[in-house]
Amino acid sequence: MLWALAAVTLALTNPLQVSAGDEEQPVARHYITAPSAPMTQTVEQADAKSAGCKSCHSSTDAWTMHKTDAVVLGCVDCHGGNAQVMAPAGLSKADPAYARLRDQAHVLPRYPKAWNFPSSANPKQSYTLLNREAPEFIRFVNPSDYRVARESCGACHTAEIQAAERSLMATGTMFFGGASYNNGIVPYKNYILGEAYTRDGKPARVLSPGSPPGTVTDAEKKRGAIATLYPLPTWEVTSPADIFRVFERGGRNIGTQFPDIGLPDETGQLQRLEEPGRPDIRQSNRGPGTGLRVAIPVLNIHKTRLNDPFMWFLGTNDQPGDYRSSGCAGCHVVYANDREPRHSLTYAKFGRDGTSASADSTIPRDEPGHRPARGDPGAQHPQDPPERPVHLVHGHQ
Repeated sequence: MLWALAAVTLALTNPLQVSAGDEEQPVARHYITAPSAPMTQTVEQADAKSAGCKSCHSSTDAWTMHKTDAVVLGCVDCHGGNAQVMAPAGLSKADPAYARLRDQAHVLPRYPKAWNFPSSANPKQSYTLLNREAPEFIRFVNPSDYRVARESCGACHTAEIQAAERSLMATGTMFFGGASYNNGIVPYKNYILGEAYTRDGKPARVLSPGSPPGTVTDAEKKRGAIATLYPLPTWEVTSPADIFRVFERGGRNIGTQFPDIGLPDETGQLQRLEEPGRPDIRQSNRGPGTGLRVAIPVLNIHKTRLNDPFMWFLGTNDQPGDYRSSGCAGCHVVYANDREPRHSLTYAKFGRDGTSASADSTIPRDEPGHRPARGDPGAQHPQDPPERPVHLVHGHQ
């Protein structure tokens, strides 16, 4: 179970901005949350939820991610959107009416520039974009994202979703725990930090499914189970008492007010050098995030997990090996990452650049950031993902 941790916020910088004035502002939109996907329904009900989608996506590899016909779902059940919008036969993509109908049928993003809208490809280096985006749009582009998976898949797969949210692939606990202890961020060898978010992108703590939640038995503890994980605070508000502070100047020559870097100190004299690692009375007297000095290990641990994200975020989608989606699709939907047959077997034919081989004519074939094809074995919600995506993810971690 995920609970918002109100005391700690994770407000990382927009990855696409150059300066504060260049940051993309969210587009004001009114979102309607689609009903959760049902466990059962008739074929006629499901077809009605796909009618408008099929009028445009007239040819595709498969109409559903599920191989078995026993699972009866329409497009809107998983993705949301408006299946009542119908495209006239023969409508050209260049026709202004095409874009108008597309925008009426689709769920639109808050940050169209960041998503390269109207492109449907995963954007490069999106970092924390999913935490700022509307959950309705996240569900539209990836129903298996953990923020919305309960609505799309929870009727049948709630237990799997809860297990995936607590897994190392999602929380990154081993990374956060090892890096935080070894770099002096926390004094504990017992791990307490992990990554998780609420539906609207707020940092969350993770509780074990004990009775009561957040407890583990002695036997579970001996196996390495953790009762509670907390999100890592932002680097600019974290107490900077880490091991790298011993290299700061402070104590012998610097007075009670630290000078700005490269500027005269408060006495009007040029800044005098200290012996690194030998403060007299104290380390430099700065507060958290002040004076252009920050808690470097906390900053680095944030940057590391954003440059090589876990399952709560998209892959960086900028080079072979990093094309993937978020959530369950991070493993169960295979992207073209490796053209070597000895590594990727049947997926090698799709290349290494994340391009599509889908029969859907609305998806460009030369644009990276798309999965190969729904009809390909394994790209149709494989129960056991092939081995290669596992190697790619863990090789990069």
